[in-house]
Amino acid sequence: MTFLYHAHSGLRYLVLLAAVLAILYLAFGWATRRPYDRTARVLVAIFTGTLDLQVLLGIALLFVRPFYPALMGHIVMMLLAAIAAHGFSVFGRGRPDERQRYGVVLAGVVVALVLVLGGIMAIGRGVFQMSVS
Repeated sequence: MTFLYHAHSGLRYLVLLAAVLAILYLAFGWATRRPYDRTARVLVAIFTGTLDLQVLLGIALLFVRPFYPALMGHIVMMLLAAIAAHGFSVFGRGRPDERQRYGVVLAGVVVALVLVLGGIMAIGRGVFQMSVS
């Protein structure tokens, strides 16, 4: 139980790092009008994958930790973040113009990141605050 909590709490740093790397690369690709390449796909996949893992660990925690009211906002925001990351990514795939594709996927990662940050703060924690179990 404690391992699961610490894994969920610590994984947020990988989610945040993956988001920042994806944002930087996507913004560069958008600004330079370069073709949407494998690196962009991989960075977005890493971000969405770590976010999905974070959501799964969070769902598992619901079964082993006490529920408190602030969790509802946290859960909703995190689920919306995962939906935004996947939704914008899929929608971006259909864009014929490379710049539009970068822009749509970039918007999705930014929206998801904002929701993740809001979700962290919804439970009364700072983004980089170490949690106490």
